[in-house]
Amino acid sequence: MPGTIVKTAAEFIAAIEKKHAQQLELIPAEWRIPVGKLPAEDQTRVIDFTATCGILTAEELEIILKDAEEIVNLTSTGKLSCVAVTTAFCKAAAISHQLTNCLTEIFFAQALERAKELDEIFSKTGKSNGALFGLPISLKDQFEIKGTECNMGVASWIGQISKENSVLVDILQNAGATLHCRTNVSQALMFAESDNYVYGRSSNPFNRKLTPGGNGGEGATVAMRGSVIGVGTDLGGSVRIPAAYNGLYGLRPTLHRLPYAGARNTLLGLESIASALGPLSHSLSGIKLFVQAVLEAKPWFLDPKTPEIPWRQEMADLKHLKNADGSDRKPVFGVMRWDEYVMPWPPVKRAINMTVDGLKKAGYEVVDFSPPFPAAKAEDIVTRVYSSDGGEDLRRTFAPSGEPRHPMMVTAEDTPHLSTYESWQLNLEKYEVATAWLKAWNATAERTSTGQPVDGIILPPSANVAHKHGEWPKNIIYTSLFNMIDYPGMIIPVRSAADAALDPVDKDFKPANPKDADIQAMYSPEEYAGAPITVQLVCRRFREEECIGLAGVVSSCL
Repeated sequence: MPGTIVKTAAEFIAAIEKKHAQQLELIPAEWRIPVGKLPAEDQTRVIDFTATCGILTAEELEIILKDAEEIVNLTSTGKLSCVAVTTAFCKAAAISHQLTNCLTEIFFAQALERAKELDEIFSKTGKSNGALFGLPISLKDQFEIKGTECNMGVASWIGQISKENSVLVDILQNAGATLHCRTNVSQALMFAESDNYVYGRSSNPFNRKLTPGGNGGEGATVAMRGSVIGVGTDLGGSVRIPAAYNGLYGLRPTLHRLPYAGARNTLLGLESIASALGPLSHSLSGIKLFVQAVLEAKPWFLDPKTPEIPWRQEMADLKHLKNADGSDRKPVFGVMRWDEYVMPWPPVKRAINMTVDGLKKAGYEVVDFSPPFPAAKAEDIVTRVYSSDGGEDLRRTFAPSGEPRHPMMVTAEDTPHLSTYESWQLNLEKYEVATAWLKAWNATAERTSTGQPVDGIILPPSANVAHKHGEWPKNIIYTSLFNMIDYPGMIIPVRSAADAALDPVDKDFKPANPKDADIQAMYSPEEYAGAPITVQLVCRRFREEECIGLAGVVSSCL
């Protein structure tokens, strides 16, 4: 904005260090890693550190390895106390933060007090009080909790205290969850690395030279078992990319299927492509439990944008899949191996091959699917939508603190401010993409043995695995495409990682364009070894239950 003084990144270092000191004070002394036991800075892999550092007891280590469904079964029958579960995950979250800088606001004391209350309720009534009873859940630094600071990593918003809970927070607490921390984000939520001028940069626990993604604080926390379920948001991939970068399940649902009301955000009012909230978890049962619990709260009475679509168990069980004669049928999958714009790196291609081979070996039909709309053109549309205000929203947001735009920001600062008419034309371009995909999906019926279209399409979550700090390829169309055409997408771990022996540089690679050449040249088998690999599954709109059910089929074949 005119007259605004923009500071340098270096001018925020002291404030970040002060915030780090405040965070450490909120971690009990006995949960802090002694200086002599901290991994050396050049020790990149810390994913296993929690199990060996001695801070968690043997019982607590067992607790954090359980999936969401198992934990709720134990707490709701009195076999595990909510305090024991919450303590275990708070300890693990504290460790993950000390190693990766993944947390923002820490609520360990409040979460333990809430867990104590839940145990007292069970002691008096012999019953649990919700579908998420005693389940520790972490939140992206957008979801407001009354009486706590929520600055979303924006320096201008430091010290702002939430006056009300986000709708989702009320739903989770009413379902019996304990909310123990919020997690780190990219500045303004606009690039695929968790780094900002309030909390600094987060690292990937599989390799600290790599990023955990844009909502990577959540990815790192869940990956290190600091949370059973993490809640993220996804405008261009910020649930799916952290899930992919950290080897987790992650669901970006159809827009508004889950209630976003009351969450903080930038670009508020942007409707052409908007952000959807979704869960990340080690287990598919965690994804299912979260979505089902939120929908059982009837969020359409709490968020005016949420459609009245209750949880559909038959769809989750895939019992809705029928042949023309009404008999049950197996699901049929499509596979899009690349978008004909940017070729995935060798480990990502191997993940796709593993998945397709596993499905075919198990007797499932998989047909090839070609991108029906040029990915480069789709990427251009997405970028123009994000920056259609000419950068005004971000300038207004950053002006009070003078914080500079992060150099990895997906949008440029000098983009044109579109007129209302120009925005309308951009929406028409967006619908052209959606129409092309709808027609192509329907046309797969001509190539399946069932005579019906494929049920889900498998494709890469990104051309790359977790990237090195500060070296983002700036290619998100593998995810942002589905924000634009609004398909639900699930990240599915293949339980493997980039491997120098299995994933050598492709010597036969021929670039389709300069960007393709540049991104492929960034790959090094040795530098990215150990980074998790995953696949993405997309389904038709408002079919989250089907997406979860199909993900279960895929996972069972890996």
